[in-house]
Amino acid sequence: MLVQYLWSFYVMLQFWLLCRSKTFTWKKTAMFMLLGILLVIPITAWTLMAVHGLVGGRTSDTWSTAVVTPIVEEVCKLLPLGLYLFFSRRASSMSLGDFTLAGAASGVGFQLMEELSRRWLNSGIIGRTYGYSTTMLGGETIHWDFWTLFPGRFEESFFPTLMTVSHPVHTAMVALGIGLAIRFRKRLTNAIYFLPALLLAWSILEHAAYNGQNTLPNWVMKINDWTGSGYQTKDVFLLMLILGLILDYIALNRVRSQLAMMTGDRIIDPLSELWHMSVAFFQKRERFSSVLSWTRERREMGFSLLYGNSEAASVQEELKGRMQLHYRKAAGLAVLLIGAGLLAGLAAYWQSPVQPDDTACFSCMFDSLQNWWDRLSFREQAAIVLGAFALALLFVGFWPALGFALTAASIPGSGHEIAKNIRDPKRLLTPENASAALIGLALSRIPFGRFAKKGGEKLKDWLEKLLRRRNKPDPNIPHKPDVDRPKEKPDADEPEQTTPKDSEDYVHWSKAKYKGVELYDSRHGPLGEFDGIDVENGIFYEAKSAKGLDKIHPKTGKPQQTPQQFTDKQLYQKTRTRINNLMEKAVGTRTTPGGTSEIPNLEDIKSIRNFQFQLDGDTPELRAAAENSLNRLRQEFPDYTFTIRFGVK
Repeated sequence: MLVQYLWSFYVMLQFWLLCRSKTFTWKKTAMFMLLGILLVIPITAWTLMAVHGLVGGRTSDTWSTAVVTPIVEEVCKLLPLGLYLFFSRRASSMSLGDFTLAGAASGVGFQLMEELSRRWLNSGIIGRTYGYSTTMLGGETIHWDFWTLFPGRFEESFFPTLMTVSHPVHTAMVALGIGLAIRFRKRLTNAIYFLPALLLAWSILEHAAYNGQNTLPNWVMKINDWTGSGYQTKDVFLLMLILGLILDYIALNRVRSQLAMMTGDRIIDPLSELWHMSVAFFQKRERFSSVLSWTRERREMGFSLLYGNSEAASVQEELKGRMQLHYRKAAGLAVLLIGAGLLAGLAAYWQSPVQPDDTACFSCMFDSLQNWWDRLSFREQAAIVLGAFALALLFVGFWPALGFALTAASIPGSGHEIAKNIRDPKRLLTPENASAALIGLALSRIPFGRFAKKGGEKLKDWLEKLLRRRNKPDPNIPHKPDVDRPKEKPDADEPEQTTPKDSEDYVHWSKAKYKGVELYDSRHGPLGEFDGIDVENGIFYEAKSAKGLDKIHPKTGKPQQTPQQFTDKQLYQKTRTRINNLMEKAVGTRTTPGGTSEIPNLEDIKSIRNFQFQLDGDTPELRAAAENSLNRLRQEFPDYTFTIRFGVK
């Protein structure tokens, strides 16, 4: 199972590297792969079950395996892309590389579950001896080769006459055809939609011919021979992909005057992007992730300027929330399935017959775990760590996935020590552990310990500020300034007194280097302004006034605006619109009449991820309302930091 997952991950990685014009992030690509598992597989199975329930027959009949199954599978694999286009309404602003990647990821997820099922149900002496895909008369039929582009092809080894490429290639080819049709439908009329229909029919034909190669009529096999018997599909797809990448970069260069360019670059092309990534990786590794994000975001900005529309921009944040919700549900379901499998395995272990002199114990499981781990070769251990890393990468980022993989390796590698600690908890009461516990208690409970802890935190903050002053950060690298630390309360009954002017890192918005920076769109229309910007520390300053908040309306006798209505409008709605405009609609910056003459450009501020609000009011109701509004922003923009200071005049 692990080996099969690594093969599928390898195929997905190949598509990820080839689709150079992509704007999708890895998480979004992983979402399509998960949908291929959790959406396409059940719908395909239910559809086939419904057909047999209505018509009858067996699943091994020719009309089922060679006619209905290829049609249902090839169509259902396009469902994730169709749902994304329908709900996001971003078809016009997606690159052709995005279409290809979405189709490939859905196909990878589908093929992963198909191959896992084959391995799980594998039986017979030949399959157990030579591999799950080996037959007596046909030799090896499913080929996974490391040095092959898109491994996983279906072809008999002895006297091969036809083959079919893997599910990812078929679905990626049809998805790319859909992208070409959407991109050029205005120039070539709706007749261009004949292209993806033809590609889908070709995929179904190859699939059907392979499944029914000994039972289908001769005329079907003859048509399949005319189309190359499956041997030309990958070549045609690669030619289409090259054409799609060329068209994408030609389109990007039409708006390159509105996009940021690297020093020395005159055009936007994949080779220069790869060159800058390589230079960053080998010379300045701290900038590598920034260059990766910058090149992708530049492409995303370019396609938004070229093909984006107001409808796409208006629903983007709502879509993001919905897709994140679906992603979390899919991830949660996958965790539940994995947990159920582990529990089933443990139940089988506990219920297995034991010898009379054996004793079932919890600690013995960890001893057995390390014994099994120690028997594995270095390659097998490395494969398990790599598999854990690849699996975690579907749900979290790179570093959390790496931590998960190393943790997964450390548990079986320390099984004997864990078992000893379970049998004899007193082993934990070593001098080292006792000293660490006493020190932790002193730092958290004793007044002197608190003083030392706070002194250490201040020293850390001072060193960080000193390093920031000496090493001016790259504007492409997002910054996360220090978040205000809550003060220790001497008495729980005394209310906390907020005195922002006494804070070491407090900077009034009027003291920012850049003030009154306005965004504008492609028509030079205003898109909102920032009161103050600190590019060096990566902070947007926003000044808000709560004067007149408690003013009574003469007709109703109630305040004209509640604190919650005020913060929702001034903090949540305006900031949400400002971020969307900054990332989607803005093409440049300019100073306002009361602003500074020198202002940063758009690319300098797009990487800033910290908003600091300074509010002149300060009441318990206003604090509670502001926290509610900021929590809504934190949920919609998890990669941003939002803080607020009260009583700032």
